[in-house]
Amino acid sequence: MTGAVAELVYLLIRRPWVKWFGPTLLTLALAGSGVAYFSGQAVHDKAVDQGVPQAAVEKHQTSCVWALGALGLATILSWAVRPRGTGIWLSALVAIAAAALTLYAGYLGGELVYVHGAGRVKAGAVNPSAGHSHTHAVSKGARR
Repeated sequence: MTGAVAELVYLLIRRPWVKWFGPTLLTLALAGSGVAYFSGQAVHDKAVDQGVPQAAVEKHQTSCVWALGALGLATILSWAVRPRGTGIWLSALVAIAAAALTLYAGYLGGELVYVHGAGRVKAGAVNPSAGHSHTHAVSKGARR
């Protein structure tokens, strides 16, 4: 989002101090989005095994591919138009589209977690003896 805002700011005010904010922020966003995409790929099967509908997982995955592609294009455009100073409007437009697609992918990812339960931890994963000793100590203190 901040990369798209930086593109808009440069489009509107064209000051030298803001010239490279957009390309730099979009590059960082692209790197972070790439990491997020591959980490999501790594847990794809686990989400399906947890009962998350395959259609919801695929919808999120497809939206991530579109967002990543748009962000890649926005990043390339942003770097390409800076030296000449022409085409900033196109760069800003693509950056806004990339931001919107990224927000949508994030929304769908949130649905996977909060609606469908992806990534939930099973109840048996907590060490029961650690919880029991704490509960026992608390109940002993309550009796005094």
